[in-house]
Amino acid sequence: MNDRQQGLDYALPNDENPAEPPRLWAIHLVFPDARTAEYLVAGLPLAARLVRALAEKAHGAPISAGVAAGVWTPSQRCLDECRRLSGESPLRLGKDAAPERDAFVVDAGEELVNLVRKVREELGERAPSLRVGTFSQAASLDRTLREANRLLLLATAKSQDGLFSRTFNRPISRSITRFLIRFAWIEPLHATAGTALIAVAMLAALLGLPAHGAVIGAVLFQAASIFDGVDGEIARATFRTSPAGARLDSLIDAATNLAFVAGLSANLWLRGDTSASAAGVAGLALLMAGLLQIGRRAQRQGEPINFEAVKVHLRRKPTRRWLVDILIWLTMRDFIAFTAALLAVIGRVIWVPYIFLGFAVCWFAAITVILARTAPRS
Repeated sequence: MNDRQQGLDYALPNDENPAEPPRLWAIHLVFPDARTAEYLVAGLPLAARLVRALAEKAHGAPISAGVAAGVWTPSQRCLDECRRLSGESPLRLGKDAAPERDAFVVDAGEELVNLVRKVREELGERAPSLRVGTFSQAASLDRTLREANRLLLLATAKSQDGLFSRTFNRPISRSITRFLIRFAWIEPLHATAGTALIAVAMLAALLGLPAHGAVIGAVLFQAASIFDGVDGEIARATFRTSPAGARLDSLIDAATNLAFVAGLSANLWLRGDTSASAAGVAGLALLMAGLLQIGRRAQRQGEPINFEAVKVHLRRKPTRRWLVDILIWLTMRDFIAFTAALLAVIGRVIWVPYIFLGFAVCWFAAITVILARTAPRS
């Protein structure tokens, strides 16, 4: 296989008339067998994942895919995903997908190895020390397929994840994602709805169970914090990210946070802990005032609402970056949710509103100062 066949470029200049669009060369992707083509790699059949990788550099060239041994009748899931991810390239799959004359023949095994290496490079130090197999034996192919599945799921984490999220929440949410993406009908919106349902159950426990609602609600708040990562992981693993989905996720996150503080304050008031309840209400008022400032700035500038304004601004400062990271990690939702659940379980839930009020005061002050300093000058 030459350099062009390795997928560097599938469009050649038109030598007869350079002013015309380049000539597109058909691509024929060959899998060892039907099982390999249909193998689910991070929620997508391998055929769909490789079709997308080829379509990105095919410039609309026709793509066909078949198997070297046996007969392949693509499943409906594989057909649907390949069509969704093939872009502008005409697509033919299975037994009727004979390669066109002069088509570039691409070995799926080599493309998979390239994919694994690329993901490992992107993960850097986070990549596990696994060896990429060769394709001289079926066992090596299976090992590489499993490695690709694991690496692609690892790559769904976000770079801005906090320390606690990376070490505790993400491993759990990835296990949930690994299970859910086996089902063809699962989409990110289903996981977003799951987070919202957990938040509703949390609020119901806080308001409806004065005696034990604080403990149940705090544990469900932590559960929502963990499950909140699933929708993004599914979206990134299956190429379904969208601005609308990100906005909906952010709004549900904010609503969950506000519902927990408001619900816990109401629960403590019902139990007679009026001082703690007042602290929670004061912290809630500061949180909403800060969010209102962010929303107004975004509306004036015609930009999407960004709840990460403080973190983005502080991380621009090169000095004492380690201290900034620690402060950010301590004030992130994943750490606060775990702390609230832990305090509730050990019988110290009354501390939560006071701790939250302290964080809210600092956060509101930082928001106010940063927005003032970064205000556009007229």
